[in-house]
Amino acid sequence: MNVAIFTEVLSPHISGISTYAQVLKKGLEGRGHKVLIVTSSVHTEQASVRRGVIRCPARKCRNKYGYECRNINDVHVVKFLERFRPDIIHILTDTKIGYMGISIADRLRCPVVFSVLDNYADRFANRHPILWRIKTFFERRHFCDMIDNAQAVTSTNKRAAVFLRSAGRKRKVLLTPVATDKKRFNYNNSNYSAVIKMRKKLGIPKNATVAVFAGDLSLAKRLDHIINTFKRRLKYEDNIHFLIVGDGTETAYLKKLCVRYHLLDRIHFAGTLANSIMPEVFSACDIYISAAEDGLMSMSFAEAMACGLPVMVKEDEEKYVYSMIRDGVNGFAYKNEKEFVRYLKQLSYFDREKREKMKYIVRHSLKGLNCIYMAKCMEKVYANAQKAFNDHVTIEKGI
Repeated sequence: MNVAIFTEVLSPHISGISTYAQVLKKGLEGRGHKVLIVTSSVHTEQASVRRGVIRCPARKCRNKYGYECRNINDVHVVKFLERFRPDIIHILTDTKIGYMGISIADRLRCPVVFSVLDNYADRFANRHPILWRIKTFFERRHFCDMIDNAQAVTSTNKRAAVFLRSAGRKRKVLLTPVATDKKRFNYNNSNYSAVIKMRKKLGIPKNATVAVFAGDLSLAKRLDHIINTFKRRLKYEDNIHFLIVGDGTETAYLKKLCVRYHLLDRIHFAGTLANSIMPEVFSACDIYISAAEDGLMSMSFAEAMACGLPVMVKEDEEKYVYSMIRDGVNGFAYKNEKEFVRYLKQLSYFDREKREKMKYIVRHSLKGLNCIYMAKCMEKVYANAQKAFNDHVTIEKGI
C-alpha cells in the first residue's frame, strides 16, 4: 500500500504531531508499505523530495505552529504525488497542508483518513476573549472541513469524540495507540557519566531531581500552573528542578513569569532541541510532568516513559487521562496542586537504586507499544476508509 501522510509540521519542529508522523512512517515501512510525508518548511523556496519527505515552501503564520504552507496547489507536489500514486491520504493537521491533502485525494481519487491529534480551540493562543472567539470560529470550520471530507476519523484518545460534537459533527472515531521508537529511546543507551555531562550542558545540578516537559509551549499546556506551583509550594531546599524543552506562543510569557518569581535558578528553558538528542535529555531527567487537562496525545511522554521516566499528568473531570498511565506503577494522575507536589516530592526521595528499579518498571509497562503495533492498528483504519470510499458511503455532516 502507498500511504501519503500530510502534516504541517515535521522534524526539526518539536511537537507530538511531527514525531507521530515519523514513528508512523517507520512502522508502516516496517510492515512493507511505501510512505511519503508531505510537510511545509520555511527553509525552502521550491518543493523538493528527499528520503521520503516532500517539503513545501511555507510562510510564517500566527498559529500554534508558527507557519503554514504557501500554496496548496503546488504543481511540483502534484507531480510528486501523481508519480507516487497513493492508495491512502492520511491528514494529521487541518491547516493548509490538510487542504492540500484533500485536494490531492480528490484529484487522484483515493480515500482520506483524518487524525484528530489536537483541539481546534487551542490553535491560537490569545488571552483576549473576543479575538479568541473569532479565531476559534475559523479554526472550527477548518476542523469540520477535514472531518467532512474523510472516510475515516481516528485519534489516540476517546476525548476526540467530545471535540467532534463541540464542532457540530457526529462521527465514529477509531482509536489507535501512541507508540515510540523504543530502540532510540532507551535509558540503557546512556550511562551515569553521560547523564552528568548532559545536565552540565543544560545547566542543571548533578544531584538535583529533574522534572521535564517537552513539546509545543502553547496556552493549552498550562505550564504557567506548574511555574506557579513551584513558586507557592516548592522551596529551593527541595532541590527539584524543572526543564522545559520546546518553543511556542507562550515562551516569552513563561520566561517573564520565571523572572518575576525569581525561579530561573530552578526552571530551565532549553528551547527547541533536535529530536536526535532527546533520548539523552530524557535519560538525564527523573520525571515527566504535564498540566494539560484536555490533551489528546503526547508523543513526548511516551518517549520519556521509554527512557524510564514515571509520568505525572493532570486528571480531568471526564476521566480521559492517558490510558498508558497506571497510577502508582509508571506514574500518577494528580487532581490538584497539593497532589502534584506530594507525588513530585515522593518521587524525588528515591535513591539511585530505587530510581533504576523504577526505570525498568516504567519502560516494561510500554511492552508491545512500538511503531510496528501502531502501524498494524492503522492498517485497520485504512481498510475501513477504503471500504467506505469504494462503497460510496455518504458522510454524515451534522448531529
